[in-house]
Amino acid sequence: MWRKIYQLSDRTDKLNVFDLLTLDKIRQGISTDLFEESAEKLQREGLIKSLSSADKKYVLGDLYYEIKRQPAYVKEYRSIDLQIIAGCFEKNKEVSMKEFVEAFDKLLTREQVKTLIYRLEKKEIIEKKGGGRSVKYNLGKRINNNQIIFRQLIEILS
Repeated sequence: MWRKIYQLSDRTDKLNVFDLLTLDKIRQGISTDLFEESAEKLQREGLIKSLSSADKKYVLGDLYYEIKRQPAYVKEYRSIDLQIIAGCFEKNKEVSMKEFVEAFDKLLTREQVKTLIYRLEKKEIIEKKGGGRSVKYNLGKRINNNQIIFRQLIEILS
């Protein structure tokens, strides 16, 4: 790990303001209106990683958590999973199970995604609408769509 940090600090190509703003947005769970050049640069350097090439959803890279030296968990939830969930609701107000599974892009199996969604539903963070194949999920009443969703998830679950 220290070698990675040393290599990172030894870089000749320093992060500019746009890189830092992009990194901060991704840290907050925002994947929209990013500076594309910065996102590409940060991804090349391993500071962020892409969840889906089609949607251009990003999360912080593993190096971030190594440097921060703290587990990437909020209670029993992985931060990366919460970022993906927030990103889904950032994109659409209603999300199907299929959309959740696609967003996780093989990071979790379908059953693991379903378990995560059911746990968040039980905590009233998300709400289930409909039945059968037409089931959709919305954000719970405790979450304000006009504020950063990921940050709210962290606050509620902490």
